[in-house]
Amino acid sequence: MKFMTFNIRLDLGGQAYAAAPSLSSQFQGELPWSVRKWKVGDAVLLWEPDIEPFYHQVVDLDAMLGDEYAWVGAGRDDGQKDGEFCPIFYKKDSSIVEDWHTIWLSETPDKPSRGWDAKHNRIATVARFKRCSDNSIFHVINTHFDHEGVESRQHAAQVILDHIKEYSDLVVLLGDLNSPESDGGYVTLTGGASQEDNGTWKNIDALNEKASLGVAIRTGKPVRTTDSMTLPTHRVIRPGQIMQNLKHRKDDFVDTRYALETRLTNHDARAPLSGPFGDYDTFTGFGDLPHSRIDYIMIKNHQKATVRRFGVLSNQFDDQLCISDHRPVVASIEW
Repeated sequence: MKFMTFNIRLDLGGQAYAAAPSLSSQFQGELPWSVRKWKVGDAVLLWEPDIEPFYHQVVDLDAMLGDEYAWVGAGRDDGQKDGEFCPIFYKKDSSIVEDWHTIWLSETPDKPSRGWDAKHNRIATVARFKRCSDNSIFHVINTHFDHEGVESRQHAAQVILDHIKEYSDLVVLLGDLNSPESDGGYVTLTGGASQEDNGTWKNIDALNEKASLGVAIRTGKPVRTTDSMTLPTHRVIRPGQIMQNLKHRKDDFVDTRYALETRLTNHDARAPLSGPFGDYDTFTGFGDLPHSRIDYIMIKNHQKATVRRFGVLSNQFDDQLCISDHRPVVASIEW
């Protein structure tokens, strides 16, 4: 199944259907939602995720995505329609919602509330799905941790872990955690597991060695690489840093970026990626702020799950239109 998380910059008001600037040089900074929303919708329709969480402009997106998608979610201020949503959009022909609810990331998670040092009420939407193809059960959590409260992010992660501790089926967590990998929110969710770089350029020598072996096996002829000769009988030893081989505690979430099955960890005939696709950073602002990685797709109870694809897509194109201050994060998970 394909998953996407995309924090879409809120609509700050203005004309409901404002025209785009006439000159590409004017596509600078933050443009109105009425201009940005069409490419946001296109990004979703192009990737066609089975599950997609958003944060803002729910009604607009519902209309743009059409009858193929439905959604669940509630506002963080009253548990109904007020305040930011963490909705979960899903393909109706792919999955069925069996149950869903909202929890508040606070000391009182069963009612609207703000926790610890958070600036705003923060929530998680929790949904139980049944996959139409095989009736398997899985859970999806969409959340948005506080951007200011360091303590609240760490506690919010623990609230989620406590809430789902009895879940035995696959859990997919998506969202803007406002937490780099060193932050307490991320560390609490992942159990502090060390994350080794599985990027293409980090492992380029091992990738080339494995590719040369494949050519040698197919042709029956030796292949010369930069430093050595690969013979048809040559055996490739997988590098010890590959994250696929790391052992995680049962209660931890695993970051799909590092759980991605790559060409160095693949055991079947499928063609995997050489490493995570696209950018590392997921937050970009509108050109005026430092970039960082704070948006994630994570899995728990993942023993039978394989991450087949992972990528961070672009949020800005040749015309310089920036469709949001975050980049979409996508993953394809098989189980």
